[in-house]
Amino acid sequence: MLLQPVREWLREWALRRQGRDPDPVTLRRRRIYILPTPLGTGFGLMVLAMLMAAMNYSNSMAFALTFLLAGLGLVTMHWCHQNLCGLVISGVRVTSTFAGGHAELQVTIENTSATERYEIGAVCGESKATPRDLEPGERVRLELRLPAHHRGRLPAERVRLYTTFPFGLFRSWAWLHPNAHGIVYPAPELRAPAPPPGGSAGHDALTDPDSGDDDFTGLRPFRPGDTPRRVAWKALARGGDLVVKQFSGQPAATAWLDFNDLTQPDTEQRLRILSRWVIDSHASGRAWGLRLPGGEIPPSSGMGHRHRCLTELALFPGGTGPAGRDHA
Repeated sequence: MLLQPVREWLREWALRRQGRDPDPVTLRRRRIYILPTPLGTGFGLMVLAMLMAAMNYSNSMAFALTFLLAGLGLVTMHWCHQNLCGLVISGVRVTSTFAGGHAELQVTIENTSATERYEIGAVCGESKATPRDLEPGERVRLELRLPAHHRGRLPAERVRLYTTFPFGLFRSWAWLHPNAHGIVYPAPELRAPAPPPGGSAGHDALTDPDSGDDDFTGLRPFRPGDTPRRVAWKALARGGDLVVKQFSGQPAATAWLDFNDLTQPDTEQRLRILSRWVIDSHASGRAWGLRLPGGEIPPSSGMGHRHRCLTELALFPGGTGPAGRDHA
């Protein structure tokens, strides 16, 4: 606890020194730090004690062993620092999730040198990625789980890449300050009222021209926003293009999910209910729209429309603050 203010000051100093990192970014020597681990500190004290004993007894074999171990420690320090130097970091992104769950922070590391790199790990907050080895020219992706406590943006403000190779006597690390954040959606209400049917009272009844359910009439090219339920998967499996089935019949009415239709006094509860309605409406495969105070999202369908609506709910004004904080 006493070291926490010092750590915070060092992190802020590193951010001022480096600034926000572009994508991709290459780790240079000036931004890699190194310190002995507890094992390395004990190793250094042992070598110092051996040197004092060798001097006291004027033993040439003791001098030789002491200098051999000291040289081994210096070589270890050099290789530990070199193990991070030159790595290329790219593709830092945070996945979206619901409040109360965990988002996934993804960091892609590429070894562009002609030598292998060993035991490269990453830390963000309390989350740690399993260290990985990289062959020359190899690219790996490290994944970390970030807790998402509240709706809103979940930034990846600080990521620490580190290594203790070889022997664990030293730890070298580098700070990353990416411009990356994920969206934490409102947690869906478990017992929400049923979503409004298509063409609910009080709103204009729009229609989805491709949502009839009577007779199959043909195929058309896939358009962004089309529901996966209409995709002709068998045609795609046979090597054809991505096409969507069309049906004739009475088009289905479009539902509107309206914030003002809810009577709950708590704004957060309304957002949780709307989150549940968005999930259920997306699962139905029909077109639907979202109305919030200050604007609306036109009716559509598909994963892109689902993400857009849930994002509007996540960023609705009056929340509890940032979705989370990262301490690397």
